[in-house]
Amino acid sequence: MTRVPDLMTVLHQPAYEYLMDVDLSQYDAVMTWSPFHSINSVMVRVKKHRKDVAWIAQFSDPWAGNPLEVSELAKAWNRWHEPRAVNAANFIVHSSPYSLELMLKDHPQDVRKKTGVLPHVFNRRLYPSRPKAANPRITLRYLGVLYGRRTPEPLILAINQLYERRRDLAGMLAIELIGHVPAEMLQTAAARALPAGTVINVPNVSYLQSLELMYDADILLLIEADIRSNLFLPSKLADYLGADTPIVGFVPPGASEDALVGLDCWRARPSDVPGITNAIEAAVDHVMSGQQSRWCDESFKRQFSAAHVAQQFSEILGRMI
Repeated sequence: MTRVPDLMTVLHQPAYEYLMDVDLSQYDAVMTWSPFHSINSVMVRVKKHRKDVAWIAQFSDPWAGNPLEVSELAKAWNRWHEPRAVNAANFIVHSSPYSLELMLKDHPQDVRKKTGVLPHVFNRRLYPSRPKAANPRITLRYLGVLYGRRTPEPLILAINQLYERRRDLAGMLAIELIGHVPAEMLQTAAARALPAGTVINVPNVSYLQSLELMYDADILLLIEADIRSNLFLPSKLADYLGADTPIVGFVPPGASEDALVGLDCWRARPSDVPGITNAIEAAVDHVMSGQQSRWCDESFKRQFSAAHVAQQFSEILGRMI
């Protein structure tokens, strides 16, 4: 069976038929979102018959050349279909300049004229309007799936190191991992060395529940894989920013690190356990101090607000219509 980037290809034909039946002239543009990447192939078909329809193709990840793709069949499918989508689209949006540059290196330079970067956004209205919860312990939360090289082990090692030098913190921290975590990641020697109940794994929650958990955390953790470079700016980071909760990131060079540098918040590389220890300690001290000072650069943070990015998107539409 042909391997494609996602399982939504079963909806290709119904989506195509719908778009061909609807009066698209009443819309300024049609926008497709990635993932799922293969929906772009539907619009390639539509554009063959409706050339006047303005099409904006959004890519959260690169398509062809994605360094995280392991299937050779998927790689071949992507290499075949991406040029057709890029050529047919009237404008292409990426959420990271790194993934955009990865795409552009395989296309003619004039393609750059119809591309731009719009980051993931937060919508403050989706978060609770009540005061933040008062947690019995200083609660550090990570929300998302952990697997492979995206592991909590450096965090667990860092908490052990922190407890060794800060006896006053023993028993005061709760590490909550919200989402699926392989059992073996929570059964390492370092994990067993922590006081019982320090690390808590909570099953998956809904999106709105996740925003509430971000809002009520004392510290949010951004855990990324220990790789040479990360091309992607995760939507989770934008969600974290909307919660207005201090962030500590363990990130490789790339889009996430650039954002954390711009925010001027605590960070370290995933392999740097002493650096992670120092970052967590500084964030914990900030929380214990009563949080009188700001934990990030507010002007940089506003770049991820829905209102700011909507204005950028409006400018893109203005160029097209």
